[in-house]
Amino acid sequence: MLKVSKALLTFALILACVATVDAAEKGAKKKKGNKKQPAVRIQALNLPDSIELSAEQKEKVAALKKEYTPQFVALQKKNREIMTPDQLKARREAMKAAKDAGKKGKELRESVDEAVKLTDEQQKQMKEVTAATRKLNGEVRGKLESVLTSEQLAKIKKPGKAGKKKKKNS
Repeated sequence: MLKVSKALLTFALILACVATVDAAEKGAKKKKGNKKQPAVRIQALNLPDSIELSAEQKEKVAALKKEYTPQFVALQKKNREIMTPDQLKARREAMKAAKDAGKKGKELRESVDEAVKLTDEQQKQMKEVTAATRKLNGEVRGKLESVLTSEQLAKIKKPGKAGKKKKKNS
C-alpha cells in the first residue's frame, strides 16, 4: 500500500509539473516569434512578490534561468514522451473534468490517475524524470540562495514545508 501511495504521489507531482509546463507552452505558442524554445517555469526560481531584487540580483537570476531552462525543457520533453497521445488526451480531459467538479489535491490526482492508467514501465520512467527534476530544482535553489540576502531567504517557503503547521500544546 505504501508503494502504491508513493507511486501515486510521484505521479501527481509529475502531473503538476507537466500541467505547469503545458500551460506555459500554450502561452509561448501564442507569442509571435517565440519558436525556439517553449517557456518553462523553473519552480526554484518562483520568488514571492514580497522579495524585491536589486538590479545585480535580477541579472544573476536571469542568468540562472538562461542556464537551466534547456535542461528543464529536456526533462519536460522526456516526460511528455512517456505517455501516449491517448493518455495525454485522457489526462487533459480528466484534469478539466475534475477541476470543473471542484476537486482539488488528492481527490483531483486520483481522478486523473484513474483516467490515465500508466503501465508499470511508464510509472518507473515518470519516477526517474521526477527525481531528475527535483535534483535540478535543488541545484538551482542552491545557486539562488547564494544570490539572495538572508532577509530575502527568510521570505521563501522551504520545499516540502508548505502546508505543514506545528501544533501548539494547550
